[in-house]
Amino acid sequence: MSYRMHPKQLENVFALTSKQRYEHFISKVCDWEELWILEDNNENFLIITPQQDLEYLPVWPHADYALAFHEVYPSLKPSQIQLDTFLEIWLPNLNNDGLKAGVLPNLGTTVWNIDPLDLKEELENELKQYE
Repeated sequence: MSYRMHPKQLENVFALTSKQRYEHFISKVCDWEELWILEDNNENFLIITPQQDLEYLPVWPHADYALAFHEVYPSLKPSQIQLDTFLEIWLPNLNNDGLKAGVLPNLGTTVWNIDPLDLKEELENELKQYE
């Protein structure tokens, strides 16, 4: 992603409902064929555990969304994942580990959590529209 988002665009997307942000994520990730997570210098990625029976990997369609969490997680930085790698490796591994994908959380920590294989299916269905 070679461009910086305008702060107003970031604010507007974060103000959307979780469902609307999910739909935005699907569209943008398929357009750009990449997504972003947060990780530390040792490539340990952020997993959020908001309650005992839920763990998820937060994912964003642009580095600036992830970067907005720097104040909350100052030791972490955005890390890019190519969409094909996410589909083929990350989502099956998340599923095997019993983790969810937390799609485009906002700073109020509302998030659309989804089973990894359901997200894989949604992304693949969206990609078919690009063929």
